[in-house]
Amino acid sequence: MAGDRILGEDRLRGVLDLFERLRERPPRRHGDRLRPLLLLLGPKAGTSPVAKMFGTRCKNEKAPYSHIAEEHPPADVPGVLRQAKRELSQPGGHRPGEPALRFPLLDMALWLNDLRDIRLAGDEHRPPSGATAAERENHQLVRKVTHPPIVDDENARRRELNRVIRRRGRDLLGDLETGPRGRPATFLGFLEQIAPIGVAIVALVSAGTAATLDLAYAVLAAVVGLVFVTLQIVARTRGWYGVRRFGWFLRQPYLADDPPGFLGFALGVFDPRPVEDAEHREKLDLLLIAAFLEDLRRNYHRDVRRAAWARVRYPVLIFEHLPPGHAGVRFLELLARVRRDGRDRRGRPAVDPLVVTAGADPAEPADPSDPSDPSGGRLVDRIAAAFRLDLGGDDPADAPGARELWDRHREEEARVNALGARRVLRVDVTRDSGVNLPPVRPARRRPRFAHPALPWIAMVAIAASSVTVVSVVAVRYCSAFQIRRTSSGECIGITDGGFKFGEVSEGENNDNRLSPVLARLERQNRAVARSGKPHATIVYLGPVTADPAIKNRQLDLLAGAQGELLGLTMAQAEFNNASPYLRLRVLVANAGARFQHARQVAEQVRDLALRDRSIVAVVGFEQSRVETQDAIKVLSKATLPMVGTANSYNETGRLDRGAGFSPYYFRLAPPNTRLAEHAAYWARTGRVGGRPARTVDVISSADPHDLYSRDLAESFTRAFTRAPGGGKVLARRYENPGDLDRTVHELCEHPPDLFYYAGRSDEFRSFANVLQHTCPSGQAVLADDEIAKYVADNAPELGRVATFRLYYMPLAAHEAWTDTWVGDRRNVFFNSYPGAVASMFGAAPSRDRTPSEVRAAVSYDAASMIAYLANQVFTEQAAAPTAGGVFAALDDPGKGPLWQGASGVLQFTGRAQGHQVTGKPVLLATVRPDGAVEVTEVCGRLVASGQKSGHCPPAATAPPPASPS
Repeated sequence: MAGDRILGEDRLRGVLDLFERLRERPPRRHGDRLRPLLLLLGPKAGTSPVAKMFGTRCKNEKAPYSHIAEEHPPADVPGVLRQAKRELSQPGGHRPGEPALRFPLLDMALWLNDLRDIRLAGDEHRPPSGATAAERENHQLVRKVTHPPIVDDENARRRELNRVIRRRGRDLLGDLETGPRGRPATFLGFLEQIAPIGVAIVALVSAGTAATLDLAYAVLAAVVGLVFVTLQIVARTRGWYGVRRFGWFLRQPYLADDPPGFLGFALGVFDPRPVEDAEHREKLDLLLIAAFLEDLRRNYHRDVRRAAWARVRYPVLIFEHLPPGHAGVRFLELLARVRRDGRDRRGRPAVDPLVVTAGADPAEPADPSDPSDPSGGRLVDRIAAAFRLDLGGDDPADAPGARELWDRHREEEARVNALGARRVLRVDVTRDSGVNLPPVRPARRRPRFAHPALPWIAMVAIAASSVTVVSVVAVRYCSAFQIRRTSSGECIGITDGGFKFGEVSEGENNDNRLSPVLARLERQNRAVARSGKPHATIVYLGPVTADPAIKNRQLDLLAGAQGELLGLTMAQAEFNNASPYLRLRVLVANAGARFQHARQVAEQVRDLALRDRSIVAVVGFEQSRVETQDAIKVLSKATLPMVGTANSYNETGRLDRGAGFSPYYFRLAPPNTRLAEHAAYWARTGRVGGRPARTVDVISSADPHDLYSRDLAESFTRAFTRAPGGGKVLARRYENPGDLDRTVHELCEHPPDLFYYAGRSDEFRSFANVLQHTCPSGQAVLADDEIAKYVADNAPELGRVATFRLYYMPLAAHEAWTDTWVGDRRNVFFNSYPGAVASMFGAAPSRDRTPSEVRAAVSYDAASMIAYLANQVFTEQAAAPTAGGVFAALDDPGKGPLWQGASGVLQFTGRAQGHQVTGKPVLLATVRPDGAVEVTEVCGRLVASGQKSGHCPPAATAPPPASPS
């Protein structure tokens, strides 16, 4: 060598550049590669400074390294590994925010090695006076499993070992010389790995649950998810979790002779039976090195853990100088052997990330026992020989063995690819060619996506997004995306009965009175789904919630919607029980109080009908409002058949721009002109109040969105004043309930012969209250079917009022199906109705929870007629009915008997007349003092034949012509 020169750092740039390239981890696309051994050749004075330079560069970068100096060398291979593990996992070996390297497998192997040393020392060897509690417990454990009474009981020995592991947790795996790492530190280490991913997943699941189910399930998912994440972190600090993770020991090749589980393997390592063989020490050293390399592989395995991606420097083990007899020499020989023997789960040569550099004097002999022997080998040659890759001889194979040559060639090729063709790089650090080299190339930087703060930032962002989604769902949705929350707090949208609208308000507005009938619908719809048979779907569009501004439970008047839902339920059950092949499904679309959100919900129905072709019709539309008209226009464009139940506005269903009435809308309620004609006739002829009326005060709502009230008031005024001998009408309109009170009070100063109430049932209580306290006794009040909802809840109170007597014109009434009007004929709906009410609401429900029988009858008629026509289409076409088929059957029913409904005989006119029911019955009813309802007049076709007619206006059997647009 050139005078054994000691080179400065500027002359060692080539060596430093090589060192940087060795410890630089390639990107994922290039894959991890096994690094060769770097041998620094020269005397100790030459190699030691270079080793210190290596350590300084690693320390400045906070990269993992272990520097094993010559002054205090480890005594054996376990000592080398113990020092390497301790220094590689030091805080200085990783950047702030990055977790330290962990060595659970090596810790376990070193602990078993310590137990073996205690066993070999014998009973006379006692723990030193300053021993730690862990060391004393190790001695006690060895004594128990190697002495009676359990020395010959293998199961008892395993239980004792398992007890120690479970009790001490991961502390037993810690380095006893430096003290245990402790569960808090271990918990924080695993928190960095698991918490960001776990919390992010929990947040996403919670947001998705809130979107698809409801908030209760979202909260449940969040709680369960966070508990699971916490348990996962805590579990990793427990010893039993470590035992479960130590299955690797049973797959590696050293000392694993088919043991019955890990505990059996561990006993075989430190106390083999019957005796320990001569090679046990060497196999244990191989096991220690294999565990060390496997721990490094796991620390550097790139998966969902961010830390593995952030590690862009391989761990470095630096032997400052290796003299003959140094434990590091033996370590290197066994390391090369383990690398040759190692296989991954797929049977391929295993690759580990460890980089090893060692200083050695080329003049040092291989055998330290005779260093003066000139014929002996050299230490560097001994080390290089250990790393040399033996690919087998070149001897020719015989003819039968030729078939194995290709497999052997592929295996050797895989070994070369994994281990490299050159396993040792030798550098003489005392030689200098004099060439000036550029500065050391900068090393690869940590990827930005692997920054330690990124998972937490992503977790916070996802959690914040989840909270936002859940908050939006909580504010905007009552349940899933089909049930939206309005600014007033109502829940609107479509349900199969599974969502109970009243339960959201906790019954504050008495809308939970609908919950029993919704629950029945849900059960019947589920039965349809379970049947597996073809089905037709009807959507009910109506006001299923009360106005949140109304707090008095008697003012909500949900009896109408309750009755219509009950009628739908009865029609569905009746049809499904009778039809052998087709089933009927009913969905409920809440348009909100006063149909305020009818257009929006109609658009939901339209969109659902595009996805669900089983929807054949929409029924309901009970209130004549601007929003109802908008909903009809939306559904008309979707070509969905519609059947209105109680909507009596003359122009209901009329389209824009002179297009006439919608061809898809059919009305069960007679128009206001027909109702007003009968009302005026009965008022003039004394059928109301007992005497002919000459003066009538007409009261109606001034709400611009309410089409019904003004239309009915004007129709009555025309019919009453234009008839021969017509009387006088005073029309008054009210803006709000307070205005209504003042109006009635003023009118009672000069009471008319008859009050004609054309307002809404919502305000009728105010009207009746002021009337009975300010007007003289004996007043007569006539109203339309609209107040049938009020009568359903308050008939006994109305009967007890002495100031006035109420007459109203219901769309249907079981009191009309008596011998007086139809002889011995009866209707199936009214026969079944009491039992249906009792089954859902009890045998004697309170009046404010009793459904409106009138509205139940008309919705029953609509649903049963649609179901009948759908079944006809299904039978004729031998295919599931469609909206188009049902519309054709409605528009042209053909010849045959007419459909007998609870509200009368159903036969529709053409589109030009708005698809009215020909000869629709018009009834006059009154509330008797006992609260019972009595039908006093029946006009129109209640039954096809045999009906007795009441006092009816001339030519009232046919519907009037449609009003001009």
